[in-house]
Formats: sequence, structure tokens, C-alpha cells
Amino acid sequence: MTQQQHQPHKHGPADPGTMVPGQRTTVMVVVPHEDPHQALQESIEWVQAFERDCGLVLDSQATELYGVASVEDLKESLRPPRDGAIADYLDFICADGTWMNPGDCPMAPPDSNGAPAWSWAYYQAVMGAPDGSFCTIWDLMPLPVAS
Repeated sequence: MTQQQHQPHKHGPADPGTMVPGQRTTVMVVVPHEDPHQALQESIEWVQAFERDCGLVLDSQATELYGVASVEDLKESLRPPRDGAIADYLDFICADGTWMNPGDCPMAPPDSNGAPAWSWAYYQAVMGAPDGSFCTIWDLMPLPVAS
């Protein structure tokens, strides 16, 4: 059996969340691989699953890798959220093989500092990732609806 056969089937989000046809969507994928090349390959597989399963037709030619960071680098400067901050720029997060969006994420903790649940989802995705993981940020483009 090949390594590909041992890996679980990757899936995209169950619905398009707040995506709007014709407007850029930003996706963060957290990948637990210490090797950057393996991390990028797995991230690409998650993005392809997103494009296939999100519920909207995406322009795969417009998909672009926006950024890559090691989890350790992100954890170093990350503090418990007090506002939307970085999360405001993200439309979806994939961590531990689970997709979240601002309308479908865990509730903020009771001592949330007034920050929205989505900011806490971002914080938990980064802080909960094993050291050696990578976070990739992708821009995707849902095609406009034909009129």
C-alpha cells in the first residue's frame, strides 16, 4: 500500500459559509508536518478539497499561496485576543482536519476579553497546533454567479 492510501480522505467545508461569488476568500490551513515541503504539499491537498467541496465554483487558476509561517514563530508573538485582529482577515480555518468559519466555530470562552469567537478560534488553532507545524494562508476566488 502507498502512503497516500494510509492517509484519511481530505474533505472541504460542508458549506460556503460567508463566501460571496466574485469576492476573494482567505483560508488558513494548519498542517502538522515539520518538513516545510511536506507541510506545503498537505496544505495544497486541503485547499484542493476546499475547492471541490465548498459549495461554490472556484477559479482554481486564481488560487494563490499568500503566506507560510511556522507555528513556533506565530506562538511567540500571539497573545489571547482582545479584538478581531488577524482573524478578521480569514474566512475559513482548517485545523486537525476540521473546517471552521466565523458563523460555525466554537464559542468564545467566558473570559473572552470581549474578543469574538472567531478570534478565539484562530488563537486556539495556532496555540493548539503541535510545535513543528506550519500555517499556510491561501487566497481563493469564488466565480461570479452568471446573470
